[in-house]
Amino acid sequence: MEIRFLNSEDVAAYRDLRLYALRESPTAFVSSYEQESQLSLADFADRLRSSHDAASGVFGAFSDRSQLIGMLGFSREQRPKRSHVGTLWSMYVLPEFRGQKVGSSLLDRAIFYARELEGLRQIVLSTTASNVAARSLYISRGFESFGIERDALCVEGRYFDEEHLVLRLHPDMEPLSL
Repeated sequence: MEIRFLNSEDVAAYRDLRLYALRESPTAFVSSYEQESQLSLADFADRLRSSHDAASGVFGAFSDRSQLIGMLGFSREQRPKRSHVGTLWSMYVLPEFRGQKVGSSLLDRAIFYARELEGLRQIVLSTTASNVAARSLYISRGFESFGIERDALCVEGRYFDEEHLVLRLHPDMEPLSL
């Protein structure tokens, strides 16, 4: 399995995976299939590696046959007061590849990458609170819960809570003081 940042050559595969994910796991994403199926290929390309933020992008996991089988977005806050914070978003692995460490490999790669970024102190993410597998993976890598947003998503008339988690990349560092 290969894990790397997606690039312009991957945009069609990324769009296909993203749209499939939105259909297959609608409660795992804030966006909907109906919204994103209206976007152009250029809109999807803009997410991959933003020209204004070289640190951000979407990691892709590829099978031995070079099929895109998983994704995980990473972005670093651009505002100066929050530039020490990275965000993980849109983790997804095709169902037939679940249980094969694709998700954990994506997460480990993103954490490794984040630790290499100068000044980055923490990573935050959100997951549907009822998604036990995702939550277990995040906790196993040191993420800690810092809150539950009740009724954060409404999918087909049902409400779902989101759990917010944080990973301190350098827990031994003293808090920044002003």
